[in-house]
Amino acid sequence: MRESCEAKSLKEIAAREGIDNSYVSRMVNLTTLAPDIVAAILDDALPNHITLFDLAVDPSALWDEQRRKVWGASFSTSRLMQDA
Repeated sequence: MRESCEAKSLKEIAAREGIDNSYVSRMVNLTTLAPDIVAAILDDALPNHITLFDLAVDPSALWDEQRRKVWGASFSTSRLMQDA
């Protein structure tokens, strides 16, 4: 979609682009992911048990919860400090 276009809803974006509403919704959900998870996606470094679909469907609004979903219960914010 061109950046200069405006849409009033995700449904309008889907219709304009000729794609399914649910796909647009999932892609928008990916924009709410924690930055380190986005980096892992781009680096192809997600754990094997996690797919983009897993992350795109109903992601938590809380980044720490997203991180626990990706890296497991052992995730801690100290891990982020080490990566910085």
